Amino acid sequence: MSVAPPFPDRQDNHRPPNRIWIREVDPEGRPVDPRFIEAAYRKENDFFRYRGDELNDEAIKANLIEESVYRASKAEKTEPLRDAAGYLFKVFANLVDRELARAPRLVDSEPHILELLPASRCETGQQMIDNIYLHEILSEISPEIRWAIQRRNLGYEVQEIATELEISADCLSTRMRRGLKLALKRLLGDDVR
Repeated sequence: MSVAPPFPDRQDNHRPPNRIWIREVDPEGRPVDPRFIEAAYRKENDFFRYRGDELNDEAIKANLIEESVYRASKAEKTEPLRDAAGYLFKVFANLVDRELARAPRLVDSEPHILELLPASRCETGQQMIDNIYLHEILSEISPEIRWAIQRRNLGYEVQEIATELEISADCLSTRMRRGLKLALKRLLGDDVR
């Protein structure tokens, strides 16, 4: 039994295959400046490393490299270009920055991860003021009614709370309303004792 010889490898064994492919004509049918095509292939690894921790999708990067070549080639230049690779990289960097700015940010939403985020522990100024007012209002109400109001804020129905307190729902609603009105009057300086 004879073994077929391996397929001849046309590329340099020291270099990985290109991850990009750039046509010599852009999508609008204009010829692409060969200096930018050559620079893109030469600096391919640099392009893929740029902001690699934030944009780690190689397909998107390859598309952005291709788009930057087409844009750099199409741009009208007022002076002769001294550094085609540098100009191409600047166009690419702008495209990557724009892509990152518009890309949605995904965050692992596991509770233990969210607790580590600084934003999950801080409140806006208005929320803090509202919490202070709520604490002051609740401190003016009798403990039984305070407990009922807190349960109501947690989503319990008035009927459920009233059943636990062994009173009617109408009676509980009236007590809660009167307790809140009295607390507000005391806090606003209109003491009715």
